[in-house]
Amino acid sequence: MGDQQLAEILRFKSILLCEGLEVSEDVIQAIQKVGIQFDMGRQGGAGPAGGRYFKFSNGSMVNTPLYRAPYEYATYRLKSISPTYEVQLESKEDKESKESKESKESKESKESKEDKESKESKESKEDKESKESKESKESKESKENSKIPNNHPPITLIPTPGFYSQTNEEEIPYKKIALMHGDETLATTINQRCRYWEGNQQCQFCGLELSLRSDATIEVKSGKQLVDTIGIARSEDSQYAKHLTLTIGTTPTQDKGMQEYLDVISTIRQTYPKVPIHIQIEPMKDMTWYQRIKDAGANTIGIHLEILDNDARSKICPGKAHISKETYYQHWDHAIAVFGKNQVSTFILTGFYKDLNQFKEQLREALSHGVLPVITPARHLNGTHLPPTYTPVADFLEILKFTAKMCREFGSDPTANKAGCIRCGGCSPLIDAYRLQDGE
Repeated sequence: MGDQQLAEILRFKSILLCEGLEVSEDVIQAIQKVGIQFDMGRQGGAGPAGGRYFKFSNGSMVNTPLYRAPYEYATYRLKSISPTYEVQLESKEDKESKESKESKESKESKESKEDKESKESKESKEDKESKESKESKESKESKENSKIPNNHPPITLIPTPGFYSQTNEEEIPYKKIALMHGDETLATTINQRCRYWEGNQQCQFCGLELSLRSDATIEVKSGKQLVDTIGIARSEDSQYAKHLTLTIGTTPTQDKGMQEYLDVISTIRQTYPKVPIHIQIEPMKDMTWYQRIKDAGANTIGIHLEILDNDARSKICPGKAHISKETYYQHWDHAIAVFGKNQVSTFILTGFYKDLNQFKEQLREALSHGVLPVITPARHLNGTHLPPTYTPVADFLEILKFTAKMCREFGSDPTANKAGCIRCGGCSPLIDAYRLQDGE
């Protein structure tokens, strides 16, 4: 794939992540009429929620937030999805411009030809030439601006897995145990509680316990339940559950949930000794857990700082903010020594910085430790404390290109990651930006 195509995918993926898609009830009904199961996606849980996964022609995924019409911040709206899941989008500006043009043409058609000619004869040649020049310029600019809206990179909807409608021997729907992120990643939160929620100190963007309140999941998932879910998923599609993402809320125990991870992973390894497994944790006091969990079978790990600016972090993540950035740096360094290069990651949210250059400086400091960043725009989720937060697409692209350059400078390679959010890429275009820089 050429650089131009990669650049278009990166740009369009960034638009979808930052702005989402507007979806009308009429379109939803039309999609369902052709036999496609369609909903607005996951509305809670850990990580970026509230979206559906779409796939580009080069295999890149995008977890796109969907918003019911009218939604003023989205540039694009969903137009249709074919029975074979090909997606058609339209630019809201293009449609509004077309409707305006049709209205104008209809109005002009009502004018008599004689009146129109008389009106034109009164215009001076200079005014007419100036008007034509202006219209030509506006037409050219409109054409340039609508280049991607009219010819967006091809994308397909990742269909809802069939196993979601099935239940296990306990009569628990499999979709309450684990979900597909994209078409390869099976993900779950093994303990859906977090101690910070008890004192109203949870991260403002987090929807972890909202899933419990809406009965979308169960509180604790056992290793056996996950083994069964992997099996039923793979029986439907051999691409499903090629790697696993396991997350957890911060537990009130001394180990912050590491023993739960160890028990679940050990059980999975008895049946699936080779499936790559990713876990996500908060830094704990006993760093010997890193080797123990690696020995149990975890392949990659995420230690999530999430917000680079200390002032913003203290407000957005009041519970976790007591852990200093320096502590995260120490844990990244130690985890890389245990898990290896390119196997340690951290979520970095955009949308909370006041100065882009300062953000990039802080990001460079973090990446100098060799950690891989899951760069993703913060999303507002109904029911959370986070107010609507937006990252301009131009800023997001600049951050991604800078990050790809820093990965190269510090010898990090996101394409070498074995499992989890980096490998999936649905919530972050890091691999897309890295490949574009490499000229793949």
